[in-house]
Amino acid sequence: MLETLHLSSFKCFETLDLPLGPLTVLSGVNGGGKSSVIQSLVLLAQTLEEREWSRSLLLNGTSLTLGGASDVINQATGRRQLSLGATSGDRKVVWTFQAPDRRAMALELASVHVNDLAVDFTGSIRWLLPEAEARECSIVSQIRRLSWLSAERTGPRELLPLLDAQHHRQVGVRGELAAGLLQWRESDPVAEPLLFQGEPPTLFHQVRAWMRHFFPGCDLQVLPIEGASAISLRLRSDSKLDFQRPQNVGFGLTQLFPVLVEVLSSLPGDLVIVENPEVHLHPRAQQEIGALLARVANTGVQVIVETHSDHVLNGIRLAVKGSQSIRADAVVIHFFARAADGSSQRLSPKIDSSGRLDVWPEGFFDQFDHALAALL
Repeated sequence: MLETLHLSSFKCFETLDLPLGPLTVLSGVNGGGKSSVIQSLVLLAQTLEEREWSRSLLLNGTSLTLGGASDVINQATGRRQLSLGATSGDRKVVWTFQAPDRRAMALELASVHVNDLAVDFTGSIRWLLPEAEARECSIVSQIRRLSWLSAERTGPRELLPLLDAQHHRQVGVRGELAAGLLQWRESDPVAEPLLFQGEPPTLFHQVRAWMRHFFPGCDLQVLPIEGASAISLRLRSDSKLDFQRPQNVGFGLTQLFPVLVEVLSSLPGDLVIVENPEVHLHPRAQQEIGALLARVANTGVQVIVETHSDHVLNGIRLAVKGSQSIRADAVVIHFFARAADGSSQRLSPKIDSSGRLDVWPEGFFDQFDHALAALL
């Protein structure tokens, strides 16, 4: 598990050492830094995936496109370099990348520090480390198992991609590969703590059962299209109705579907990032998805969730209070705000075994209280 994220001169952060837990909740104002935290991890993951033998940070890849050096290097520092890294157990790895100028479209590896000691990387490089070091590095292994589902998810589509099984290891940044993943891995077992009782323990049946839990009467089909690299997702919102195109059912069904496929298919040791799981869900479903994410994090999958929903947070708090889903010390909460000088400011409320928070910062899921006070 990644325990701390280290950033220096990256986007809105001059420096940041961010604790991570089995379940990490990122919240806060727009532009406060939540997305930058996620992007730092995704940048490393896509570089390790797409540039295995490279010495540069891939700013523009298939998962994430961020532009050039001036877009990712903190402007306040005036530097031409940034650092990204993480700590796991007794190992800390920090990579520093530099650009010839702020217009550059690529950042080259300038130094690597392992446990604060500089590493000689003049020889063969793999996954941004000397090849022998890379094979044994748990941090590299964990970042390579990152799966990111962004807030900008694919809406209802007539057809979705169906590629070879290797390309469906994850649901895709926008969830576009979720139906294909379900097709290839339909018989995979789901972790026992996530099983919906009374249903077969395989991925396909568990996704269907959880969809019905969120939307009573809902069901789904995935149908490969003969002669085409495509698959059709069919849904219905009532068991008495025929299966329909996704365009003709509630929008929330197609937004929740990839979230469920992603978390139910994850394995211990995976790192799963979900942005705004509450999109197009009603409040009860938002609370339920928070509780489900807590259960996922209790199976050995590291979960990072970015949310603007107090219902998602309350689902996690209730899961902690129930004590069977997740321990209080396994949940880390961060609230990002803007300081008076425009810099990012982080506050981290602690949660206790009753689901209570020790502090409630101004702007932290308190708009309902402000509105109620104004009405009264």
